[in-house]
Amino acid sequence: MNLQEFINPKLLILVAMLWALGYILKKHPRFKADWLIPFILVIVGVIVTVIYTIFVVEGQFTAAIVVTAIVQGVLIAGLAVLINEGAKQVLKKRPVDQLE
Repeated sequence: MNLQEFINPKLLILVAMLWALGYILKKHPRFKADWLIPFILVIVGVIVTVIYTIFVVEGQFTAAIVVTAIVQGVLIAGLAVLINEGAKQVLKKRPVDQLE
């Protein structure tokens, strides 16, 4: 299976946008609820994907397009969170890494 079967390649830029949004939220001094970040990213990802899909990609408003856009928005947000968490795990220093 290919990623392009599930996520429209034109929407992959949203992964970077959502990653940046999550980073901004994480670093903002007034935002304390880190546990909310994945949920915010999913909501923003779905909204932006639905709007983009309806107005730019498809040009029509049907239930099938909205459902597909919702699924793609969730996948895009999940991909952004997965990339962020994967990068943190790869770059994290562990005591076992310090062995001589």
